[in-house]
Amino acid sequence: MVIVCSTDDKFVQHCTIMLVSLLSNNKNVEIYILTEYLTLKSIKILEDEVSQYNGKLHLMNINSSVIDKFPMPKGSNLSHISRATYYRLLIPDILPDSIDKILYLDCDIIVNASIDNLWNVNLEGYAIAAVKQIGYGFEAERLRYPIKYGYFNAGVILMNLTFCRENRITEQFIKYISDNYSKILYHDQDTMNAVLYDRCLSLLPQWNMTSIVYDFDLKRRGDSRKGLIINNYDAEKANAIKYRNNPIILHYVSKPKPWDNNCVHSMYHLYFYYANKTLHFNNLNCQNKISRGFAIIIYILKSMSSSIKQRLKKTDGTRL
Repeated sequence: MVIVCSTDDKFVQHCTIMLVSLLSNNKNVEIYILTEYLTLKSIKILEDEVSQYNGKLHLMNINSSVIDKFPMPKGSNLSHISRATYYRLLIPDILPDSIDKILYLDCDIIVNASIDNLWNVNLEGYAIAAVKQIGYGFEAERLRYPIKYGYFNAGVILMNLTFCRENRITEQFIKYISDNYSKILYHDQDTMNAVLYDRCLSLLPQWNMTSIVYDFDLKRRGDSRKGLIINNYDAEKANAIKYRNNPIILHYVSKPKPWDNNCVHSMYHLYFYYANKTLHFNNLNCQNKISRGFAIIIYILKSMSSSIKQRLKKTDGTRL
């Protein structure tokens, strides 16, 4: 199994905890970390953690000039995004030709079980496999491809490097960014969706349990247009509900994350569970229970209010 992730010094703690969760539950793992620069201290941390679980670690330095002009997200809810997120667009061209398939994982992820079944997915005829975000078809419309394809999250990407190299996918990514700079809102994720929407094998949420699957009104989410339901995501919803309390891959996609104040995610404790398995971050403190409790109450009230407004408001939008 070949895993690729990207980090900088600011995210090494979270990268480390993600890798320890992965290695705790999976064997024979080879890891490639893409970075522009890491201090010797950060490198030592990563080497220590990976070696204690008998993983193989490779550090790959990225030429920063390639992404100097890529657009960066401006929203406050995306302030955690760094230049490193773009590295996944370059994977087919920078990894050794001997590697024909990889699994890319974001660092704000917890791998809570074996992912052998994900690794063994047949990618013949596809560039990648990824999980659609339930009810996010409106992003497809923004990027001007058919809403029926939905919009996938790029935090967990099974990538067919042979297909990508033969079809020069990295060149297509860079050209898309150059030609559509003003359209891009969600950095490389937008780019991958716009270029690969019809060459992506759709996976069920168990392989990328984003925060949306814990949404207060999950059962009502979907994509509609002109009064017609286009994507109801029945299989995805059923799968999300099945794995919600025992996720295989848990993805903390947006703020506040477990290491932030007032995180309301119901599975935030898994981050600290795996932090305790590390050599360097096993003394992290969980949030204050009282302040977290207040944050959860406020979140529930806001979610209920939003749900009521959506039910009362008649619109031709793309969310149910």
